[in-house]
Amino acid sequence: MVRKFLICALVILLLGCSSVKKYNEQISKLHSIEEIQEDIDFTYHKLQRFHPDLYWYISKDSLDKKISTLKQSIKAPVSSIEFYKRLAPVVASIRQGHTAIYSPRKKQSKKEKKTKGKRSYGFKSLAFEGEGGKVFIKKNYGKDSTLIAGSEILSVDNEKTNDLLNYFKKLHTGDGYNTTFIPKYTSSNFGSLYARTHEQKDSLLVTLKTEDNIYSRYVYASYSKENEVLKKDTVTVPKQKISKQDKQIARKKNKQIRKYQYKYGYDSFKKEYNRNFEFITSDTTATVAYMKIRSFTKGGYKDFYKEIFSKVDSAKCQNLILDLRGNLGGRLSEIDELYSYVTDKEYVFVEKAKMTKRMSFLYPFFHAKSWVGKTGAILFSPLLTIYQFFKVKKVKGTPYFKLKYNKLRDPKSNAYTGKIYVLINGESFSASSILSTHLKATKRATFIGEETGGAYNGTIAGLFTILELPNSKINMRLGLMKINAPYTVQPDGFGILPDVYIQSKRDKDQELNWVLQNIKKEN
Repeated sequence: MVRKFLICALVILLLGCSSVKKYNEQISKLHSIEEIQEDIDFTYHKLQRFHPDLYWYISKDSLDKKISTLKQSIKAPVSSIEFYKRLAPVVASIRQGHTAIYSPRKKQSKKEKKTKGKRSYGFKSLAFEGEGGKVFIKKNYGKDSTLIAGSEILSVDNEKTNDLLNYFKKLHTGDGYNTTFIPKYTSSNFGSLYARTHEQKDSLLVTLKTEDNIYSRYVYASYSKENEVLKKDTVTVPKQKISKQDKQIARKKNKQIRKYQYKYGYDSFKKEYNRNFEFITSDTTATVAYMKIRSFTKGGYKDFYKEIFSKVDSAKCQNLILDLRGNLGGRLSEIDELYSYVTDKEYVFVEKAKMTKRMSFLYPFFHAKSWVGKTGAILFSPLLTIYQFFKVKKVKGTPYFKLKYNKLRDPKSNAYTGKIYVLINGESFSASSILSTHLKATKRATFIGEETGGAYNGTIAGLFTILELPNSKINMRLGLMKINAPYTVQPDGFGILPDVYIQSKRDKDQELNWVLQNIKKEN
């Protein structure tokens, strides 16, 4: 048995050593009609096989027709990127934001990485935001001072921004029928969407507008070697002798800094924290606790929430603002932890996760891109098979994966009992929406802002697999589990609606200001 596993591992290793050159040639060439139709069939087959609720927002007849129409439209050989432009809208028509496809990008060879360094796309140093069909620079994390925050992007390499946005909107979707997700998502992800859909270049000509001035600048792709050169060019100060005691103090201080950064989820590139907390105080308003969570993904969330709610309890604070605007989701474990601090009742956080097959959750392990992952899955397959026997149970022929969040759970002993305001917008998605569903259904919070991009009645997520189409090498991300809270509303297919609708503005925080004014009135 061990010998078979080792042989399989060796085969996987050899297959995984395909050259970068061959891959780049594959995605650059024109693919025959037969190859493209094979990729279309592959896509639909995998969706039908693994997607736990493929026809949630679209009928089978409608999707069948779209697939058939797409196949008939391929009348000549096309490149991978051109095929991506045709396939993406069909996948987006499923109306489930976690199910998406991504165009293949040229890889760097080891020699290129060694010579020039690892490449990043030109817009990586910029954060964007949108308003009224326009895109603006929100933050500049780079060193080019001419790229000023607040400047409007008019065009990129002579393509108008509005045309680019309209193009991007066809390639992705939120959950269900909401109209708030895509305008926010395409604007804030303008840079990465451009990189996915255009030829890789070392420079891009960007036309900007700052106040009444219109001007053009080049934005450059960066290479990791450039940073190393900058470090070498800096003047080095001779090291001073440091006493043993001072070294110990410095180590202790650095350890404390790392611990704090981990707890708050520090992003070293953006130089900002994933979680922020402060008390908002004034002479006319009672103390207000404000918590901004950018995503439920990064850092040591348990220590963070334990510390924050201890502070809130000690301050006897009666008003908490939870800011989930722009929060695209993350870990189920984190939103469960947060919810346990804001409810005073026992609860079941999510229902059992629906799948298409009992072995579906093992698919990502056996089809990992990394040969290490594949080898590990093969070696531990007997244990994984036993594991799925206990974790997956069929109900009326449908397999469901048991999560620890399916059981009745207790709130924290020091759970917050004051008033909660939740700020939401179109980019409050996935885990943000699951948490919001609980707070809305139990009437635990007042919601301010716009409808969430994630649906009230659940989403397709939990565990993901990345599938590579055999010929075009396009990647498809596919959720394998249907995750939903034990609450539903009708009509289906819409997000959590705000109690107070306020449309976001770039230059002023109307939602937060409304909450503070409301608290002032009530006091």
